[in-house]
Amino acid sequence: MANSASEGPLPRPDDAGEAVADPPRFEAFAWVLLDWAASAFSTISITLLVAYVEKVVFAGEPWGVPGGVVWAWTLAVAMLVTALAAPWVAAWADRTHSHRRALMASIVAGCAAAFLLASLAPTARVPIVLAVVVAAVGFDFAAIFTGSLLPRIARGAQADRLSAIGYAAGYAGGAVALILATRVFAARASLGLTDAGALRTAFAIMGGWWIVFSIPAFWARFGDGHSSAHAATSSGELLGFARALLRGDGGFGRLGSVLGGSMLILGAMQTAISQFSSVALEEFHLDPPALVGLVLLVQFVALPGALAVGWLSTRFGRWPMLSLSLVGWGIVLGSAGFVTTRSQLTAMAVLLALVLGGAASVIRAAVAVLAPAGRYGATFGLLNVGSKLAGFVASLVFGGVYVLTGHPRAGLFALLGQLLVGWWLLSRAGAGALEAGGEAEGKG
Repeated sequence: MANSASEGPLPRPDDAGEAVADPPRFEAFAWVLLDWAASAFSTISITLLVAYVEKVVFAGEPWGVPGGVVWAWTLAVAMLVTALAAPWVAAWADRTHSHRRALMASIVAGCAAAFLLASLAPTARVPIVLAVVVAAVGFDFAAIFTGSLLPRIARGAQADRLSAIGYAAGYAGGAVALILATRVFAARASLGLTDAGALRTAFAIMGGWWIVFSIPAFWARFGDGHSSAHAATSSGELLGFARALLRGDGGFGRLGSVLGGSMLILGAMQTAISQFSSVALEEFHLDPPALVGLVLLVQFVALPGALAVGWLSTRFGRWPMLSLSLVGWGIVLGSAGFVTTRSQLTAMAVLLALVLGGAASVIRAAVAVLAPAGRYGATFGLLNVGSKLAGFVASLVFGGVYVLTGHPRAGLFALLGQLLVGWWLLSRAGAGALEAGGEAEGKG
């Protein structure tokens, strides 16, 4: 089990090409369950929640703009809040060795917001928007601290495998939670629920699923460590980390290169995922059951895709598999403006599913391997902040293009530019660094 160490990057067993022990079983199981648990928010929010916001709460444009624009800008606000708060919370977690406590608080806040959504009447528009923001921020913070726990239990090729298994579990868990929620919606008449009431019940299921399956992680021993080589304040901790990145000391140079390109890539992908549902609702007029069916198709195809990318990255390297995944993403975003039929939309969704978690899984594993000991929270916090800032800008651009053109697909096409810039930066500065750590075991 890994422990926090002194300040700065330290040699890793996997960097030396030595054998790496398997992750402790219970901790690995609890960590994978975090992806399984949080995925309920992912799937239900991009199907039933977006439909609720656009078609129920903001039907008739009570705020003077389409519901899809309200949804896009609500997510933009959530990304901005995460970007502003994450560095300080992550630095505090590193200083106080409180990654698990920060994770628990994030999950509890997100789940509480989900239960609040379930209790609010559709006419409570401002509280609903605020609850969506809190739930999304809780989800983002949970992702930060889930990532920061990975290097404590896995190294090198083991990190690739565990990251991929986590993403695969997330797709499976998200699908099961969504099926459960849609079964309730389908049986709303026999349960005496209105359409809005059934959707609100789905948000309660979302919160319950998330908190229940996160419980094992609350008891797992992830090895927060007892290092005292940290700054006395979060500000000092952040400044020290920033100086090391700017100087490129030791492994910090490689880490900075990988983080730079990854931020733009993840920001574009996260925004695209959150807006695909809006495109399906507005452009193709899918009703909620059809949208759910499309998302379930994506989840089931993405599960073996994530496992395959994780396995192949340990055989052929992270950079080739990341590049392959980004090619698929480029095709999906580039073809968005030319998709005109539901069959073409389904084909695009299948292609998206094949590459959906590949890039994110590889990036998570690479950052876990490169993260300096004792700075896991700051590293994943910085990655999340950068990607959320990139996503904030991308969401604003998406909403703005939507307003100007009246077509959300045009907003998706605009995200392609950001993805390509991130890919270019990573290829110039981070391609070699991406393979650092675990390369020997992965190809051995």
